[in-house]
Amino acid sequence: MREGATAKSLPVAGRPGRPGAGCWESPVATVHILGIAGSPRKGGNTDTLLREALRGAADAGAATEFLAARSLRMRPCIECDRCQTAGRCVVQDDALAVHEKLLATDHLIFATPIFFAAVSAQAKTLIDRCQCFWSLKYVLKRPLFDQPRPGRKGLWLACCGFDKRWMFDGPRRTMKALFNVLEFEWAGELCYKHIDAQGDIEKHPTALADAYAAGRALATGHPIRSTSCQSSTS
Repeated sequence: MREGATAKSLPVAGRPGRPGAGCWESPVATVHILGIAGSPRKGGNTDTLLREALRGAADAGAATEFLAARSLRMRPCIECDRCQTAGRCVVQDDALAVHEKLLATDHLIFATPIFFAAVSAQAKTLIDRCQCFWSLKYVLKRPLFDQPRPGRKGLWLACCGFDKRWMFDGPRRTMKALFNVLEFEWAGELCYKHIDAQGDIEKHPTALADAYAAGRALATGHPIRSTSCQSSTS
């Protein structure tokens, strides 16, 4: 996704027979994968991981989209609770277009750096704006989809400059909560510590190959080999 896109310019991910079809990079693919970049830094380490994962998926025949949260015009959740009656978010900004993409895609890859043992502010803002899906399911007792969508899977990518494994614990719970609400089965994770300065991930001996293989596996329905908190120096 180009930087600086607004809600009006964000295409809605289309599925066969659904308005908005045709925005994906590969119009003939049957598997659609949305990649969300949660980093505030363009071209940073998690951006690089995500692009490699999407490249692997595309090479396997999937249609892919890269979406940068930093480019969205999106307010934080204001806890107005109107989604508990409307079943949708009433705040008019780019988050609404992202909601459509999250519902339309077959699989999701969410990438974020770890800041203070948490996901980035950009990632958390988007995650919190998904409260409307929680309200729809658990307050209004309505299904997320008109028809069942089995087999949707989510992959988490993360980098942290610190060297402690517990730095990933809180963010992992956050991502699992998001995937659960959106009905993405947890497909796995690629987590790397000692990755801080821009370009550090490219020095890691296996990270880019890991990401490529994970994206390809996600596209083809094969198991993903998770890497939990690997270091570039150990």
